[in-house]
Amino acid sequence: MLLTGCEATTEHYFDTPFVSIADKDKLFTTTIIDKDANNLLSELCVTLVVGRDMFQEPIMVEYELIVGNGLKEGVDFKLQPSTASPLTFTPGTYDMPVRLIWMKNKDFDPSKDNTLEVRLTACSIPEIHLGYLGPDSIRKSFIFTKK
Repeated sequence: MLLTGCEATTEHYFDTPFVSIADKDKLFTTTIIDKDANNLLSELCVTLVVGRDMFQEPIMVEYELIVGNGLKEGVDFKLQPSTASPLTFTPGTYDMPVRLIWMKNKDFDPSKDNTLEVRLTACSIPEIHLGYLGPDSIRKSFIFTKK
C-alpha cells in the first residue's frame, strides 16, 4: 500500500527587515571548538535582510563578544581585526563575515565557563530587527564552546 499526500506551498514575505548571525553555511548558531585546536579559523556570517528602499546608504551592524571566565582573548582566541564591530554593509552587500582564530591554551581549565558568544547588539537603522522575527529573536547570537 502506498500513501501519498501533498501540502500546498505558501510563500511568506516579511515586511520587517532583520539581521541575523549563523555559521558560514547559515545552518547553525552553536559549535564546539576542540581545546587542542591551534590556529583554527572559524567564520560566522552576519546576514542583512532588507528591501532596496531602505538600503540606499551604508548600514552599520554592531556586535559584542561575551567571553566566559575560562577563555581569554589573545590566549584562547583572536578576533580578526578586519571583521571587528561594527560591520558596515554597503548597498548591495547582504552578508559580512566575523572571523575568529582559535589557539591552544596549555592552561585550559574544563571546569570553567569556556563559551564565547557573539551577540548582535545594534543597527544604525532602528527599524531593523536583531535576529529572526519573533519573540525569541533566534539567530541574534552565536555560541562557541571550547571543550
